[in-house]
Amino acid sequence: EIAAKSTAPRIPTTANVAKQATFVNAINLGKINLIGVYGTQSKRYALVRQPNGRYRKVRVGDSLDGGKVQAITASEVRYQKGGRMLALAMPAG
Repeated sequence: EIAAKSTAPRIPTTANVAKQATFVNAINLGKINLIGVYGTQSKRYALVRQPNGRYRKVRVGDSLDGGKVQAITASEVRYQKGGRMLALAMPAG
């Protein structure tokens, strides 16, 4: 008599799901990061994660990281800090 070989369905484990859903090093938690941009083209807001872990909603004219927000596009926030123009881009992924 030959035993029938049963193949159990592959059920994703919690670890596998988390691994597939996570982008490695997508953001540096010790730096300021752009999380998202929302609003209309004329009235955009950006959600920024600060190095201390807090989230903050900013718009053009607000202070950010010791500088001042100059522009918010669909994918980045540009701010001036000490004579330099800096840009925060959306994380790759």
